[in-house]
Amino acid sequence: MTYGMELVDDTSDDPELHAYRRAHAWPGRLGEVLDADEIVNDAVVSGSNDRVLRTTIGWLTERQPSFRDRGVLVVIGWSGAIRREFYVDGAYHQVIPYQAHPHPEVGRLLDVYRDVAFHDVESGERLATQALSLQAFLRLHRIPYLFFDAIESSYDAFGRAGLADAARTAAVDRTRWYRFGDPEGAMADVLRAAGTDWKGRHPAEDGHEVWAHKLASHIMKHRLIQRPAAEAPVRPDPAEPPFTRRRFRPANRDFLYP
Repeated sequence: MTYGMELVDDTSDDPELHAYRRAHAWPGRLGEVLDADEIVNDAVVSGSNDRVLRTTIGWLTERQPSFRDRGVLVVIGWSGAIRREFYVDGAYHQVIPYQAHPHPEVGRLLDVYRDVAFHDVESGERLATQALSLQAFLRLHRIPYLFFDAIESSYDAFGRAGLADAARTAAVDRTRWYRFGDPEGAMADVLRAAGTDWKGRHPAEDGHEVWAHKLASHIMKHRLIQRPAAEAPVRPDPAEPPFTRRRFRPANRDFLYP
């Protein structure tokens, strides 16, 4: 959804095709709308939230002097909560519990994980921990950021884990999480409702364009490019809980795409 899969032939090594994908996936379009000097799309196909947290903190800490001197905006599309990352045979591998993996040792590990340890409660708890950890890191370093849900609403992931009324859910800075608590607020849901085109399981160019403009509008409306203050984020009114409905969709074994 962020990488821009299926915008071009993803198996091709043609650099022009990869340049086209980078330019037309939503990060490229958002950077163009915001007049960014440089756009870094660090997504990978089937990336997990484990990877999102690891690589975002790694990328930023390696560049601390530069991001303190230059304006940096971090935009995160949180992936499906059920996805995982495992370090096997000298490399990180992204896995989905209901999808086969080509690496034989990863496949063997995945079979055991799916049969023994995979659970919606752990998935939702892990997403909450990851999101709040990255929120705290970005606020500590006063790095402007925006979160959103890419393929399913965190509303459902947190709800399945029993976190609808949890203090961790209330601790989310909702100004910096686009449509947080909206069961139809994920990128996939919004683009389906908007009637944009799809290429297989992923948005076509018009969908990426629409999404970039929605994020840009939210960023400008809430002035998110400005560095966040050092104090804690403003909490929502407790009289208006983010989760008002108590029916939560199950994790989709078809990976939540149309």
